[in-house]
Amino acid sequence: MASTTTHFIVGAALALPALKSRRLTALLPGWALPISAGLLAMVPDLDLAGRRLFGIRPSSLLSHRGLFHSPFFLILLAAVLALIVARGASRKTFAYLWLLWAGCMLTHPLLDALTDGGRGVMLLIPFARTRLYLPWRPIHTPDGSVRLFARAFLIRSSEIPFCAAAIVAGVSGLLLRKRTQFKKSL
Repeated sequence: MASTTTHFIVGAALALPALKSRRLTALLPGWALPISAGLLAMVPDLDLAGRRLFGIRPSSLLSHRGLFHSPFFLILLAAVLALIVARGASRKTFAYLWLLWAGCMLTHPLLDALTDGGRGVMLLIPFARTRLYLPWRPIHTPDGSVRLFARAFLIRSSEIPFCAAAIVAGVSGLLLRKRTQFKKSL
């Protein structure tokens, strides 16, 4: 499974170009954009609490990597949250915030679908309850027989390229927006 740290880093890094959006920084402080995106990228794993607190069965729609990992659900959740935060703002501001948060939240099920363990991700809800993986599965999920520190090292070392790629993409997007704004001011 991809770790919550990786989900946060990827979501937050991909939100970095939004720091140059006047519409979004008028709505939220600049620091809140990557932080909120990172936290929202972690939200789908709240279904783990349901399993522990409410005894949800692994075959349930509400089980881990079920409904809360569905892109359909995450896009709707992002819309509701953006609507609450952007009330009173323009439709364009709402749309920007919605797309930012939805995009960052969608990284979660995609990263989970790249793992080599678990039972797959219900990516097609509400159309199908099939659990899927992507064909390429480079994120390792060692079994319970591996000792704790070795297990953490295996997981983190397979996640580092995805964190690095997200950081490079986010910083590049941020720098590109700066360069574009600089050219417009000339």
